[in-house]
Amino acid sequence: MAVGTSLSVFSLDAPGMLVGHVSSAPVFANILNIECLQPPTEHHHRSFAEPHSIGLGSDLCVALAEDGQLALLSVEEIGGRYRLRTLEKTAVLADVEVENESLMLRKAAIDPFSRAIAIVSWINHIELLPVDWANRSAAQVAGYSQTPGLFRSRICIDADGAICDAAILSPLRSEMQRILLVAAVVERTNRHINLHLYESWVPGTSHRPPLGMVAKLPLPYSMSTPMYVVPLPDHRECFLLINECEIAFVSTPQILSGDVNIYHQPIPRLPNGQPDLVKAYCVAGTKAILSAHMSDSSRRPSEPLLSSTILAQKLYITTQSGKLYCVLVSPRPHISLTRVSAKQGSVSDTMLSGESMLFLGSHSHKRYRNADSAEASPDYLFVGGDCADHRIVRVIEDSSWQEPAPWPKHGPMQPNEPTSSLDGSLFWSSRLALVNQSPISDFMLRPEASYWTSGLSSNGAVNRAQFGHGVRVEETIGITNAESSNVNITPTSLWSFALPSIAANGITPCVVVQQAGTYVPAIRDIDGEWQLMHMLHQFIEAKQLVSVDSVGFSDAANTGVCHVVCVTSESVFLVKSTAIALAIPEPSPPVIISCAKSDEVFTHGGILSMTTDDSIDSVCRNWILVAVRTKQMRSAIRIISAPAAEYIDCQMDQEPSVDSFVELELPHEMSCMRIVSVGKTNFVLVGTYEPKLYVFQLSPCTNSTSGIIASLVLGVDITEHLARLETSTIVSSTRVNDNIAGVVASDACVLCSADKQFLLIGLRNGSMVRLEISGLSLCGTPDSSRSASDQDTGVPRVLSSELIRVGPVPVVFTDLSPSSFVSEQRCELAASDTKHCSGIPRVLVLSESLFIASLSSVGTVTISLCVLHGGQQIPEIRQVVPAPPAWYQDRYSYMISVDGAQHTIFCLSADACGTVSLLSIDTVAQCHVHEIPVGIEPRRVISDKETGLMLVAGIVPAFPTSTSMFPTSSLKAIDTRDGHIHAEAQLDPYELVHSLEKWHIQGPKSYRYICVGTGQYSEPNPSTQGLDAAPRAVGGRLVIYNLKSTKRKSRGKSEKPSRKQKSDTTGNAASGYELRYIWESKRSAPVRALAHLGDSYLILASGTLCVVLKLDVVQKQLIECCEAELRFPASSLDVRGNVVVVGSSRETVHVFRFVPSTEDPGSVASLQMIHSARFGVNTADARCLAEDLVVGIDTSGYLYAVGAPDESREFALDFIMGIHLGTECTRVKMGSPVRRLSLPTHVLPWDRSEHNQLPGQQNAYQQIPEYSVIISTTAGALWTLIRISKSAYHVLHRLEQAMLDMEAGHPARPLMLEADSIARNRQSNTGSQLISENIVDGTLSRMFLENLTDSEQAQVLDRCPDLGQLALRLFSSPAPSAKPTLGALEYVRLLVHSLNSVCSC
Repeated sequence: MAVGTSLSVFSLDAPGMLVGHVSSAPVFANILNIECLQPPTEHHHRSFAEPHSIGLGSDLCVALAEDGQLALLSVEEIGGRYRLRTLEKTAVLADVEVENESLMLRKAAIDPFSRAIAIVSWINHIELLPVDWANRSAAQVAGYSQTPGLFRSRICIDADGAICDAAILSPLRSEMQRILLVAAVVERTNRHINLHLYESWVPGTSHRPPLGMVAKLPLPYSMSTPMYVVPLPDHRECFLLINECEIAFVSTPQILSGDVNIYHQPIPRLPNGQPDLVKAYCVAGTKAILSAHMSDSSRRPSEPLLSSTILAQKLYITTQSGKLYCVLVSPRPHISLTRVSAKQGSVSDTMLSGESMLFLGSHSHKRYRNADSAEASPDYLFVGGDCADHRIVRVIEDSSWQEPAPWPKHGPMQPNEPTSSLDGSLFWSSRLALVNQSPISDFMLRPEASYWTSGLSSNGAVNRAQFGHGVRVEETIGITNAESSNVNITPTSLWSFALPSIAANGITPCVVVQQAGTYVPAIRDIDGEWQLMHMLHQFIEAKQLVSVDSVGFSDAANTGVCHVVCVTSESVFLVKSTAIALAIPEPSPPVIISCAKSDEVFTHGGILSMTTDDSIDSVCRNWILVAVRTKQMRSAIRIISAPAAEYIDCQMDQEPSVDSFVELELPHEMSCMRIVSVGKTNFVLVGTYEPKLYVFQLSPCTNSTSGIIASLVLGVDITEHLARLETSTIVSSTRVNDNIAGVVASDACVLCSADKQFLLIGLRNGSMVRLEISGLSLCGTPDSSRSASDQDTGVPRVLSSELIRVGPVPVVFTDLSPSSFVSEQRCELAASDTKHCSGIPRVLVLSESLFIASLSSVGTVTISLCVLHGGQQIPEIRQVVPAPPAWYQDRYSYMISVDGAQHTIFCLSADACGTVSLLSIDTVAQCHVHEIPVGIEPRRVISDKETGLMLVAGIVPAFPTSTSMFPTSSLKAIDTRDGHIHAEAQLDPYELVHSLEKWHIQGPKSYRYICVGTGQYSEPNPSTQGLDAAPRAVGGRLVIYNLKSTKRKSRGKSEKPSRKQKSDTTGNAASGYELRYIWESKRSAPVRALAHLGDSYLILASGTLCVVLKLDVVQKQLIECCEAELRFPASSLDVRGNVVVVGSSRETVHVFRFVPSTEDPGSVASLQMIHSARFGVNTADARCLAEDLVVGIDTSGYLYAVGAPDESREFALDFIMGIHLGTECTRVKMGSPVRRLSLPTHVLPWDRSEHNQLPGQQNAYQQIPEYSVIISTTAGALWTLIRISKSAYHVLHRLEQAMLDMEAGHPARPLMLEADSIARNRQSNTGSQLISENIVDGTLSRMFLENLTDSEQAQVLDRCPDLGQLALRLFSSPAPSAKPTLGALEYVRLLVHSLNSVCSC
């Protein structure tokens, strides 16, 4: 799929389901079309009843660029990932002399049997490239130096006219060596439309005449102009001719015989009588129909109807009005068109499609079929959007079919609402939305999500995007407890574990939740219902529970017996659990393991399981760890050996005496405790109120009576690290002088891989300390097994640290290791893995919001937000615990892939409303997009923080049946949560919205206003044509509204209006808000831009004037304070403090300083110009990064930055950098489209400082402000521009040069076009200089990290010797004696990964 300036690969596990992004590769060209080239087999026939997509390894992809380059691509696997690989590139129509150096290519047509490719241009030329498949097998050698060389020859013909379309037909089975090509041509001499039939032969044929015309058939004058020639694979030597007004069936015998009596069927027209042009089509296999069902209404005499079954070719077409039709074509001939309808009154009733449409296949999964229905399987279509989203559409033929629950998926796709048939035949529903292709006219960046405009006409919408791990609420627990049924439940603690069961899998999940001051254990029975677990409830109901877990599960398979370990504030006891007596009201009495003394209290608890030794006969033992606190505030960790099952059975009636245990004295009171495993080594992490964190190693010891020994291996002073920690994370608001209670550890965990270990410490003030440590996985290993560098360290030590602000409440971690549910499984995993560290692959981080912290492929910790599917907000979660596998493996097995890799995390959550839910979380973070329909074509969008509503200003284009052809404009206040429209205001006729801004006036009383800048236009004159018929701007208007709540209105006496209400003000009384008209100001030109200035001023751009306004609330009038006049019309405004940046349509930008008036007599406000650019660019939008640094975009897609030279105060702004983005740009803003918790060190602010920090930034954990420049385009893309350090730039710049210098065919080079096109993208519009030394393309560095193997990356570094030296110097330690811990290649990967994580979603 061509997405913007890249080619992207998506995977489909089944038609329409489980679509996920696989790989992307940049291309520096405009892609016209992409086709699949399938290698021939013994009985090769392209099956259109199966997904027509690119297969791994065998199928090839043909991409045609606008400049004439034809690329042959393949999808290959590298290290578990997939990438696009260039196999061959060739220039088409290279020997053809064309005027104005433009080929005017139309498309590349593929033979249905992949025997040849036809390159079709709009004027005169068609080039046929026979495919030499025999040469492919001989040339396929491992490596990138050789290419298949499939195109050994080429044949070019001159059609002598304008070519409407051309295609290669399916030959007869007896003539498979024959290539037939048909083209619809408008003759140059007489302007008549003819069908040309050309003939050629495949390579290797003995009788092989050159490509030549064999016949010509003129179309009847009554037929409209052809648009598409569609070959019919299952009807040999036949094709469809899709014209502007009809669909015609033509065969080659008809062309050879000159039969002009062509059978055709009309296409339904628009209500105004105009043709409804076909935008896209796809062949969708065949369908068996009865010949008796065929009508005899054809224009030529029909054959006698026989009661027989024939195969009809099935197609789908979409029209410009958004209608979808199913076309059945039989060789009688007969053509039938059936409208595929959507839900009546649905927002998605029409389908805005582009020129791409693909049949994905049919699917009959039981979740999507009615068990009692015998209808055919639904068809799945990919529809490329035209100013709309790419989507996957399902077409079904069963009127009783209902929309199923959303299918689990791993991408940013969102299901639409269910649809139903209008006529009981065919109807469609949009299943998945893939890529946004709608022009983004405006966007806004909020802490919780990003919003951008999308869609045209009444299909307009605002897309809400959140980046993170998708979360679904699979089910909730309903616990039947008569004693607490009438109590308001607010859970504060939650535990989960597994017990033996008589069910088929032998295990059942259990949960214990604290509700209303008591502890309620619940268990799921064999029917899937949740019941109160009586065997445990009576023992913990009135106690203060600290922890609960199960042990002895390894024996449950044979004995059916397991024990529940409960740690309360007073004692530790075990409850015997059997598979039969789980819900019996009278269970066995508990066995007390240990009791607290009179002055002791147990505060924390946990279970440790490990093997006694490494021998084959080793056994797994269990220990219970409890935290002890005395009245004298003495703290210790008591490690108690859990008794064996046979000992418990014989001592069931008496309290056993534990003779010995291990106790670890702590210097201060303990705040948290967690047991972790790193490889085969076990640790306990203990936080204290000092505040410090201690790491104890726990090892089995046969000489000890308790069988275990504990030793301190690492101590971390949190306050010391905070004092010397440079705040490389700009969102940190934690300071050393904070309250000491705020930096106490609330939780801790370990993230580790084979060569990286990280210690995460959660603090009570909502921050998190990340410590990179070394040697943790080597504790307890013999010295002979350590490397020389490891033996030098001896003990674990801290290598680096980072402070991250997560949320406003204490940070809590949840282990997501699948083996954390059954204790004995941890022993088996640790014993089987002797080479790598198992550790915790990822952890959940909870601090009001939910995050996932995981290790990236380059050994860095990445933290991503968890977002709920469907654009909803995740409820306030109090606690999260892992879910037992027994809960989800039998019900949600489809979330685990065929290879057995689990791509979904299951956990339990308890929210503030008392609901315990099973959550499924995607392991891969992606961008989740939710569409909010607005009913208009949105042009501007802003948010109102006080009400939480989104304000959308847009237009509704006039329909062909309306009396006026001019669109209408309106302003709407919409709730982003459910899309409900709370208020709406209509603007004047012949008025368009150009700008929208909030205006908050601060004073003795605060006022909030919504300002709309419009342009007023003349009424179109239908009697004129061309430019004279277009509306002309005659003025503009500034309209001020107040978004006011109506909930406080009295319900008694009716209120009289204080003034005359304007006709353009409406509101919904039930919704509680209304848009109330306040003031307006008429201008002589359209108001193109608005911006609030300070606390009391508003600046607008109207024509060549920039006017500063002040609102006099008492006098109820707008006062013009000052103005500045430009030579050319102003296009944009941006304010930073008292600095105003004005974008000019021809003079780039001007920078003003606003000086307000004072109380001194004669003092007046003024706009003083302080900077102006040296060159002229047609600026569409600009942003002020600093007083002397401005970034802007022009209307053609050119991104530039201008600024004053360093340490100078010159008036003129010099050109700093520029790059062409390849498409027209619309808006540029500051912010981040993704909620991030930290930034790499090499990302710098835009104030020209060389340090990554924001002094004085307070309570900023919600968002990273003003570190990214975001640019929107008409192609529906968002580009990110960041400022990096000079040392990081030098590394990336040399990396880019090394990739472009690789030999042709190397995977490091771009898929299409050469390096000089990249240089042209960096050239300024004036053409005076190149700025390649000031900007690097992030798409190339991302391709280096994701699409190259280790050996290929090493080859790139070898091409540039100084690249490795620059990377080592970049990450070198300031200490002269320090040695680099990684190689040059690893440092380059680390830099690219860290910067890509900031720039991409």
